[in-house]
Amino acid sequence: MKRLALCCLLLVLPALHAAGADELQPFTVRYAWTLKGLSAGTSTVMLKHLDGERWSYASRSVARGLFRLIASGDIVQDSTLRVTGNLVLPEHYRGDDGTSATSRDVQVNFDWQARRVRGIYEDVPVDMPIEPGVHDDMSVQVALMQGLLHGAAPTGFRLVDRNILKEYAYTSAGSADLETPLGRQHTVIYRSQRIGSKSSTLFWCAPSLGYLPIKVERHDGNDKVEWAMTIEALTRP
Repeated sequence: MKRLALCCLLLVLPALHAAGADELQPFTVRYAWTLKGLSAGTSTVMLKHLDGERWSYASRSVARGLFRLIASGDIVQDSTLRVTGNLVLPEHYRGDDGTSATSRDVQVNFDWQARRVRGIYEDVPVDMPIEPGVHDDMSVQVALMQGLLHGAAPTGFRLVDRNILKEYAYTSAGSADLETPLGRQHTVIYRSQRIGSKSSTLFWCAPSLGYLPIKVERHDGNDKVEWAMTIEALTRP
């Protein structure tokens, strides 16, 4: 799913009722995104509390205009996960590119008793060992948020990608003040970069909004912006 030009825009962190709070709160957030500088569509992301330590984190992206030729259907990702303090454990992840083809779809289950992940990832069978710190494309965002909330930003994660685990480093990239529909926001910037890759993703996270990213950019190996995502609206129950 990460190779989908639109799907990879869904790098969103949960918002909290107040800065400094150390627990997640349900929310709905909408982002506008651009691809190669052109308006490409919108993404809506929702965090829901299911019961006890279990949460649902889901996103839906809708292409606009000519980009409907790239993604004719809605791109959907959802992850169910368990949050215990600073530990985030994914349970199930689903990715659907909105077409009848299965070559970009994902269905994987995380069995933490057996410590294995099993399923199908883009038509590739998956069955391999896992340890805490392994995530899917959505649960990793909650894990990053939990680290920031607890005052210790994670330095890296491993993500399931077909039948291998890919390592990503997370580093601080400074700070900036941005004007947004939610008002002027001070942000801290974090960079996510796969080990061995020159491409990276930058997140402008607002501490006053519980480190909610109000801007996200994907940079290629020459540090040129491939796509960008900016916040349009945020609501909470």
